[in-house]
Amino acid sequence: MNCPFFKEQRVKFCSLSGYRKMILLDGADTAHEVCSGPSYPRCPLLKRAATAGGASAPVRSVVCPSLHQSLVQYCTAAAFRKFVPASEPALLRCGRPAYRYCDLYRATVTMDASDSDRPSAVPVPTHLGYTRNHMWMDQISARQCQIGIDAFLAGVLGSVDQLAFLTVSGLCRPTVVITVKGVDLRLAFPVRIQITSANLYLRAEPARLTADPYGAGWLFEGEPEEANRLERTVFRGAEAGSWMSEESRRLDRWLRQRVTPGSDSSFFPAGKGVNASWLEHLSREDVLSLFDEFFLTDDIHRR
Repeated sequence: MNCPFFKEQRVKFCSLSGYRKMILLDGADTAHEVCSGPSYPRCPLLKRAATAGGASAPVRSVVCPSLHQSLVQYCTAAAFRKFVPASEPALLRCGRPAYRYCDLYRATVTMDASDSDRPSAVPVPTHLGYTRNHMWMDQISARQCQIGIDAFLAGVLGSVDQLAFLTVSGLCRPTVVITVKGVDLRLAFPVRIQITSANLYLRAEPARLTADPYGAGWLFEGEPEEANRLERTVFRGAEAGSWMSEESRRLDRWLRQRVTPGSDSSFFPAGKGVNASWLEHLSREDVLSLFDEFFLTDDIHRR
């Protein structure tokens, strides 16, 4: 499945020009164009090239021999139409279901990340699978998947100070370190993935991780080592909704045992998930304990 804004078309260009301007072959009349008509020998670029190379007058043909054609790709949602040769990988995402995570696509098309199977304080999109340490997985094709953090974890983190990728390629457990209020959370996907891409833009704009966790805040793309094991690792559908609701209740109980008595309870309505403002009421030790309790897999330890 291709992105609806992804287009492929043939273009023509002059190989002698210092600036390769590509012109779409859209069936327009080229009778008055020098390159496409019998008057092309008058072109100064062609004359200069022949003189520099000591060549004789070019053999007459219908069009200039320096006029070439090529297949290019481009995005119609972009403000500036940039043509990319079809042989280059720059727009490969546009030709796969992963286009759903493109910033231009998401900015152009209204995205609904709350397609849960029932009302919930925490959005649980039903097309995703969720791991116990609150990461999501989107099976975007038969062999490829996308990975990120869910809205529950995003709500706990709130404002992210810094994000570092510990893995960006190879067959491994995709791992990042998220820094919040001076505390590092080492977050690892529980199944090994052959990583093909990482959202390195998050290093410069870590706020996107929690502002749009199911979209622009994605972390990794890759190929699972064992698809069957991956499916056994994630919650889906109604099971995911029930699990997320129970996690919200469990977090509610956990926080109420540790937050200073007398704190403004409006920050955390019962059963409504978590507001990152609560982290201000926790000691550093309690924040570390919170991360350990909810967001670390069994064999991954905090840095």
